[in-house]
Amino acid sequence: MSDAEATPEKPAPEAPTTDKAPPAWLDRLMNGPIWVLLVVALFALANYTAARHYRRWDWTSAQRFTLSTRSVEIARSLREPVELYVLLSSRDPLYSETHELAERYAAASPKVRLHRIDPDRQRERLIALAQELDPHLLDRTAEGRTLATAGILVRRGNRHWEVEREQLQELGPQQQGEEGNDASRLLNAKITVERRISEALLQVDRERATTLCFSAGHAEMPLASGDRAAAGLADDLRHLNFVVRETEVRGQSGVPSDCDALVIAGPQRAWPREDSDAVVRYLRAGGNVAMFLDPVVLEGRVVPTGLEDVAGMAGIGLPPAVVVEADSDHLLPDSPPVHFRADTWNEHEITGDLRGASVLVGMARPIVRAEGSQGATSLLLSSPQAWGETAIAELLRTFVPSKGPDDVQGPVSLAMAGMISDGRSRGEGVSSGRVVVVGSSEMVGADYFNIRVRASVANANLAEAVIGWVTTRRELVNIPARPVDRAALLVSARDLTKIGVYVMLLIPLAAALVGLAVSRARKNTA
Repeated sequence: MSDAEATPEKPAPEAPTTDKAPPAWLDRLMNGPIWVLLVVALFALANYTAARHYRRWDWTSAQRFTLSTRSVEIARSLREPVELYVLLSSRDPLYSETHELAERYAAASPKVRLHRIDPDRQRERLIALAQELDPHLLDRTAEGRTLATAGILVRRGNRHWEVEREQLQELGPQQQGEEGNDASRLLNAKITVERRISEALLQVDRERATTLCFSAGHAEMPLASGDRAAAGLADDLRHLNFVVRETEVRGQSGVPSDCDALVIAGPQRAWPREDSDAVVRYLRAGGNVAMFLDPVVLEGRVVPTGLEDVAGMAGIGLPPAVVVEADSDHLLPDSPPVHFRADTWNEHEITGDLRGASVLVGMARPIVRAEGSQGATSLLLSSPQAWGETAIAELLRTFVPSKGPDDVQGPVSLAMAGMISDGRSRGEGVSSGRVVVVGSSEMVGADYFNIRVRASVANANLAEAVIGWVTTRRELVNIPARPVDRAALLVSARDLTKIGVYVMLLIPLAAALVGLAVSRARKNTA
């Protein structure tokens, strides 16, 4: 082996690099404080974003800690800042729910300032508040504890409103046929807490309550509880700072001037001319009227209500007819065609948040525009297949409805709103001369204010929206107390037929075909 072969080759020299390693102090800075500052900056940015865009999620099935849109609107429409005090001890069973809902009110509006005073831990603050506002706010237990008689207190300036602790613990009313079922009553109890807070906010924010008068003296629906009563509507409105009372309307006495609106609900006797003239005078003086008028059938015909002149002032007509529905998608199972479901809404301030909801209608009268009128707006319509039957005697004799040339052609309006042109204004921001006519008093029936029924149909929501529009109470217009459950089961006659076909025919047939296929497959493999 030669020397050249034995000598190993020398590696080529590496090219000199121009990159220099960073100084040690810079390396320590990059791996230390800079990263800490970056994390702190990201954390601060996340907190700033969360504060600017406050959002919480309620995953409870009954939405126990979520305010209704109506309560949110009440909080946002406050005219001045209010102080909301939660005066419950942390040991109180209702503390967590009340405290959580109070926080939601404060989050909904910057005008709601939340304060929490625990009587066990902040006794001095509670005593100072009682000395300033109400000495009777304090209560002492047998164990020597100092408690507040009120669970919630709302204050605006020198006005305040107390919600007693017992009022927060009320269960919902026991509904007929629900003995032993406390689930819906507990849900009503949740809504009681929210209702009491909203009521307190309205009490201190408004200088006076809205006065709503229900007419009496013509066999109208009473405010007392019963099968045919408006007790549910009246109770809901009282919790929204309404004064609700019955007023006997007579020609000489007329409608009291302090009534912000007059409600005429389901009169069974015709109004005499002198009584309806009193309502006309009330409208021209700046009053507002909401009428829920059933068709009253006597001797085979729909008799006049006596209120035709009142409705005519707003361009609304009341033809003597009964609405008959012929569309099986809107008919109710095992019910006559005068009982049906209506879900077609026209554009109006009253109907803004009712679209997609259904109303149950029973024995309604059609509402039309008066001849030559253009100002009245239809709110709720039947299907195009419905009509207003005028031959009531023939319908009662045969029980087979048939559309005639003299009938009111569909789609039929079931509710209409308008304003009179020659009324006197009551002042800026106060409603004047507003008229709503609904062709059925079913909307104000007590049964529809049951929380479970209210989740399925919008009768109660429509009634409250009508009252809100005629009294200019924004929190009632377009804002239901609770959103209607769009998935609630409401079966029409056609739906029932389809279900019967599926259950009685298609499902057994499918099972038979599967069995036949399995049998043939076994024979082929044998």
